[in-house]
Amino acid sequence: MSARASISLADADAPSCARLKVQCPAKVNLFLEVTGRRRDGYHNLATLFAKVNLFDTLELESVAEPSIEFSLDNRTVAPLAASPDNLVVRAAAAFRKRFRVDHGFRIKLEKKIPIGAGLGGGSSDAAGTLVGLSRLTGKKLDRSHRFVLKTLARELGADAPFFLQEQGLARGEGIGDKLSPLMTTKSLPPMVLVYPRVAISTSSVYGRLSIPSKKSSLTRVSQLSRLQKKLSAGRPISEWAGLLFNRLEEPVLGSWAQVKQAKDILIRLGAQGALMSGSGSSVFGFFPEPGQAERAAERLKGYPWDVFVTFCF
Repeated sequence: MSARASISLADADAPSCARLKVQCPAKVNLFLEVTGRRRDGYHNLATLFAKVNLFDTLELESVAEPSIEFSLDNRTVAPLAASPDNLVVRAAAAFRKRFRVDHGFRIKLEKKIPIGAGLGGGSSDAAGTLVGLSRLTGKKLDRSHRFVLKTLARELGADAPFFLQEQGLARGEGIGDKLSPLMTTKSLPPMVLVYPRVAISTSSVYGRLSIPSKKSSLTRVSQLSRLQKKLSAGRPISEWAGLLFNRLEEPVLGSWAQVKQAKDILIRLGAQGALMSGSGSSVFGFFPEPGQAERAAERLKGYPWDVFVTFCF
């Protein structure tokens, strides 16, 4: 795991401290199929999450007053307010209530993960808050405490439980919260990640989606299983790039021209397995060597986009 990875559940099993920092990674979806609509309004998914080394940073500190002080340093192009609705504040409030903490916290979020990009930044920040406050208050991360954290995370966001796990890759089912970690024998190649500076709401994407037939979704899920086997065995990108898939591209690429343009240009620059992440708007593509990824990123600087050379970890 990268030295810059987020604090893991194991790391949090430590004495309490007065102040700490937590790095909260972004994620991409290497695969995403929608397998049905649920009665509660959510959708069932079959997905493959991968953490990438693009981070938000949390600074957490205990304070005597029974309140949550939250400040924001937003380094992204999208507006974001330091409001009580922020997932960091909600996570801290849920933590205080569940564990009956009588003091408060001062939390600062440095936001670098693009907003409305399908990169899970808000969910990662929420998970990082729960893990960080566990360490800050000296909680022992036994099985029961981990279960409570996952329960709190699930209530904050469907992706949030993924960011609580130590592994960088995991298959997700249900609403994405039923996780099966995936171990690989070889690191994935470098990735160029592009945010075309358009924020897309998840609800608007699902509102445009046509649910695939059961036969179609089962076929795609079998494709996910093949992808997992290739990645687990450390096979070269040429053997699994064609297995990457995102059902949510269908409603997005036809309605948001910037997203389609970013994906098309990545492909023209030689990216393999180019795909949109989550409900968009970010897209990514793999390159066999770091130098190729760097050159592609350099050529993308002429567009009004945010471009990152990243790695899955």
